[in-house]
Amino acid sequence: MALGKKTFLGVDYDLDTTAGKAAYGAAVAGLGADEQTIQELANQQYSQQFGGGMSQAELRDFETLIGRLEGSKMKQAGQANRARQRDVMAGGLASMMANF
Repeated sequence: MALGKKTFLGVDYDLDTTAGKAAYGAAVAGLGADEQTIQELANQQYSQQFGGGMSQAELRDFETLIGRLEGSKMKQAGQANRARQRDVMAGGLASMMANF
């Protein structure tokens, strides 16, 4: 999968070439960042690139919303089942009353 171009401090880097990756890494390291910071930046870039364009925080928020939606749908299904059960019982009671 192609990484494409990345602009950093006004300079474009082609991350699909080895030279472009090296130059981009050198530019980031030139800021005085330690290895851990550089690795975090790279992980963030890759997660956005290969994670559908979503950062980890956005992905967690999305998963939370999906969980809430699933819970809501399950609650609605339970309420519909209870309503259906009441209708069946009411129909049975009406049928019994009709026999008197």
